Amino acid sequence: MYKNSLKEDLISVVEELDGTVESTDTVAKLKIKIEKSSTFESDADFVKTLIKNYVDERVSRNERQATVENQKIELTKLQLAQLEKEVELQTTKNKALSLNPAAKTEEKQLETDIENMIKSIKTLSLPVPTRSENLYLFF
Repeated sequence: MYKNSLKEDLISVVEELDGTVESTDTVAKLKIKIEKSSTFESDADFVKTLIKNYVDERVSRNERQATVENQKIELTKLQLAQLEKEVELQTTKNKALSLNPAAKTEEKQLETDIENMIKSIKTLSLPVPTRSENLYLFF
C-alpha cells in the first residue's frame, strides 16, 4: 500500500483525511495516522487509491521537470553551436579581409547597393492614386 510513497505523499494524504500533521511526525507516525483514520477503517481501498494518486502525481511532476530541464539543456547547446558558427564565420571573414584589403571596399559597396535596391523597391511599391485630385500627392 505504501510502495514508492515518500513522506511528502503521506503528509498530503493525512492532510486530506483529517488535516492534522505536525512537523515532527515521522513516516511511521504518518502511516499510523492513516491507518487509524475513520476513512481508512470504513473504506481502505479509497485511501490506497488516494496514496497511489499522490505518488503518481509526484512522479509525473518530477518527469515533467526533468523533461523541461533536458529541453533547456538542448536549447543551450543549440545556442552555443550557433555562437560557435558565428565566431567561425567572423574569423573567416577577418582572414579574407586581411588577405585581400580590396574585398573590404567591395563589401561596403555591396551593402550600399543592397540599401539602394531596398529604397527603389519601396518607391516602386507605393500605391498609385486612383482619384485625379490625389495625383499631386504622388508627384
